[in-house]
Amino acid sequence: MTASMREMREQAREYLGWESRAPKRYDIDGIVRDAWITGNGSEETWKAAVEKHFRRFMVGDWVRITVEVEDGFTEHHYGPIENFRKPDGNGYRRTVAKPYAAFIHPEHTRSHIVPLTALVEEIADFEVITEWSKVHEGGPQHNYGIYQCIGAHGPYPPPAEVMVIHKVSGRKKRFCVDCNTAEYRARFADEALHYQRNSRQTILELRANPELIVGPTAEPGRSWEETPADEYQSWADTFPWLVPAAAAAAYTEWCDQRTAVAA
Repeated sequence: MTASMREMREQAREYLGWESRAPKRYDIDGIVRDAWITGNGSEETWKAAVEKHFRRFMVGDWVRITVEVEDGFTEHHYGPIENFRKPDGNGYRRTVAKPYAAFIHPEHTRSHIVPLTALVEEIADFEVITEWSKVHEGGPQHNYGIYQCIGAHGPYPPPAEVMVIHKVSGRKKRFCVDCNTAEYRARFADEALHYQRNSRQTILELRANPELIVGPTAEPGRSWEETPADEYQSWADTFPWLVPAAAAAAYTEWCDQRTAVAA
């Protein structure tokens, strides 16, 4: 390796750092070759080389896969990439710039070999809010309005610094910066998966007959007379993201009618 080649590699890493990019996620030799050796060294050539040689996924990255299960349900599962595979399922003998598939072993399903085109970065399923006033909006009065991190801190957790929102369910959790990790976020999403599994029968019933959710209900203040419709509605209020579309539309219309009558 010539001194000039070493220098170009270091220069490429410096440029990536200046652009707030992680050098380890790029094929440095490929960038050097396309931008400066075979390329003309222009800004446009550099940008094209950087885009071409970006490694979207690396071993250890947490990803989400979508798994089709019985009765027309789909489930989201999360896990780290353990290694890369060829189209025939065998592993590579050397490091390759553009692997075909990844081997993943999520916690709540069997191992999978998934083409990289079907993978989703786990962070894509979450919104992360860092603004202090929003993170602690409506905070507990007994703690001066400050939420604490729910990570592994023992009896004295620090204040939360981020609020993580699971986009599918809309549920929220708060962590300190150190606990806002892919593993904790995946556990958070797994909670939504468990709710879905536990609600499977209810979902199937409402898929088959959406009108069940707008059947006769008990009079206000007479909870001992609750009907099946009351139970469906209570479930829908708790897990709105799980309500089948037709049942959700019927329930929304029913609520609007009740509101109009009461007005």
